[in-house]
Amino acid sequence: MAKSKSNALKNISVLFVVALVSVALLAVLNQVTKDKIAEAETQAKIEVYQSVFESAETIEEIEEYSPEKSSYAPEDESITINAVLEARSKDNEKLGYVFDVTSSEGYGGDVQIAVGITNDGEITAFKVISASETPGLGAKSMEDEYASEFSGLSALENITFVKSDAKSENNEIDAIGGATITTTATTNAVNAAIDMFNNVLKGE
Repeated sequence: MAKSKSNALKNISVLFVVALVSVALLAVLNQVTKDKIAEAETQAKIEVYQSVFESAETIEEIEEYSPEKSSYAPEDESITINAVLEARSKDNEKLGYVFDVTSSEGYGGDVQIAVGITNDGEITAFKVISASETPGLGAKSMEDEYASEFSGLSALENITFVKSDAKSENNEIDAIGGATITTTATTNAVNAAIDMFNNVLKGE
């Protein structure tokens, strides 16, 4: 009986040690995976930032405009300016800015975009960083055809959208067919960047 009890205690001890080791290994694996995912997401963002300001040699975040430090906040409470980055040439000349902005009012939730604006107030390019919009409708916001509508527009005034036949001289884009909510979210995000450029950064 004593031997049986001793074996049982031994087995329980072994199982306990195995469980502890398994938990420790899972924790380490989880941390490694989390770090790799975060690193991949950061790299993907950097590539998007570079794609909206291709003439820049370096694009670096301006810490004083991070959400934690900035005194500026968009009037639209559904908008968050995640980051403002300075775009510089090979000769270290400031070319303009890249804005990372999120609207919480997409059809599927958050729509995060990046937009580049030159010193003299021209939009270089626009790109959706992440979104969960409807395939075939709002998801078209992630396509080049939609993104290209923003390139070359003025950042000295807000952008509007129309159902068809947008005119660049009126700072207009064509709405995505059947996806007015997504169009509104992306346009509002770009306009938040435009407002910050004009009210805070222009002329710096």
